[in-house]
Amino acid sequence: MSEVTRSLLQRWGASLRRGADFDSWGQLVEAIDEYQILARHLQKEAQAQHNNSEFTEEQKKTIGKIATCLELRSAALQSTQSQEEFKLEDLKKLEPILKNILTYNKEFPFDVQPIPLRRILAPGEEENLEFEEDEEGGAGAGPPDSFSARVPGAAIFFEFKHYKPKKRFTSTKCFAFMEMDEIKPGPIVIELYKKPTDFKRKKLQLLTKKPLYLHLHQTLHKE
Repeated sequence: MSEVTRSLLQRWGASLRRGADFDSWGQLVEAIDEYQILARHLQKEAQAQHNNSEFTEEQKKTIGKIATCLELRSAALQSTQSQEEFKLEDLKKLEPILKNILTYNKEFPFDVQPIPLRRILAPGEEENLEFEEDEEGGAGAGPPDSFSARVPGAAIFFEFKHYKPKKRFTSTKCFAFMEMDEIKPGPIVIELYKKPTDFKRKKLQLLTKKPLYLHLHQTLHKE
């Protein structure tokens, strides 16, 4: 194991423990923030090109599954339902897997799959985890075209506007979107992004550093 990989695994592990500590203490905002930041870093590594990663394809698949679990726990903390879908006890099972990712060869304990990476940068998130990345996105970001190829041909967008009396003008404050696989009955929480509305979904930036989401409840009707 190279020193770079060793350091990376240590920082991932520290971030996971930090999030779990916040979670157990009831500091849900901080826990969600930590989980989502770590999930994005893991997603980028899981989808890195072969020559930009020190992990094997199987290891990257496991890393991607861990990112999915972090997203699930984050969603559970934001859910208004009384029964959480992904519990803190479940999340704690990920720590030894992440720590020993280079030698882990067992079946993953949860039936999840890696989810596509949205290119999102929350203000200051790299500083929070102290990851060093270059201007091109750092190791694991992959070439720009690789993201475009993963984006579906369709999405539902929400634009939130406000009226400026002095200028007599209606301006877009922020926007959100749902991808086609997110259209299903029940509650959903989606992120709010800074304007202008990016219909190509190539360069997304969260509206605020603190978790701020659009909460929807979908009801589907068949004609």
